[in-house]
Amino acid sequence: MAEETQYTAKTGQVTISSANTRRDGTGTMGDVITGAANGTLIKSVFIKAQTNTTEGMIRLFVYTGASNPVLIGEIPVSNITKSSRDKSFETYLELDLFLQSGDTLKASTENAETFNVIAIGLDVAYDTTASRLDSTLFMAQTGFSGIALANPNLNGTGFMSQILLTNSTPYNGAQIKRIFLKANASTTPGMVRLFIRNTAETLNTLFTEIPVPAVTPTATAETFEYVLEFNNLFLQTEYSILASTENAELFVVTAEAMNFKYSS
Repeated sequence: MAEETQYTAKTGQVTISSANTRRDGTGTMGDVITGAANGTLIKSVFIKAQTNTTEGMIRLFVYTGASNPVLIGEIPVSNITKSSRDKSFETYLELDLFLQSGDTLKASTENAETFNVIAIGLDVAYDTTASRLDSTLFMAQTGFSGIALANPNLNGTGFMSQILLTNSTPYNGAQIKRIFLKANASTTPGMVRLFIRNTAETLNTLFTEIPVPAVTPTATAETFEYVLEFNNLFLQTEYSILASTENAELFVVTAEAMNFKYSS
């Protein structure tokens, strides 16, 4: 009977802030995610600043344990002054990078500015009892909540609302398909922020911001709304999506997910 490749979602998170100008794998770096026993497929990486930024660089390295980490990519950082209506620097990378067992993806910052680096990964495993490639079982999950209390913080503190909590074992994780934001009334220029929460470590990590414009609804004009679509946002079991609002205005945030596991 053929072996079937199976995946378990793994979410790696680290915050870096110590300046490191080196490209040779030395100096201060943060560990983002480490390869599991059969390896880990890194599908994508979010990089999000918590502070104002100046022109610089985020560097990604792979450490194999045999020598200094190897530089695999550099991401230019632009000069951005964040405000209640201007979001901080952020970027999203599609990687499809395999880490072998024990290898670690590391990150560093050229300037002493604070960045969150989030790796969306899938640990690889095999099941000799399954032979069908379509034996993955999915369960749809929709989470939603209102946010209304003003919170200007980017560091994961202050009032936030849990939008969705991924299911626990025996599920192998969840794929977040889209997040929908809808204002309940008039809005002024501001920001809605989305965080990933590692429940075990009570760690809230900002991964994106949605600028909110001034909108005055009428009988024929709708309130502000926004949709985020994701191709490769996988979360570990019992991880959460949280949301906050810059201004004390009411929004409903809805997250659509597919929890997955494998047939026995």
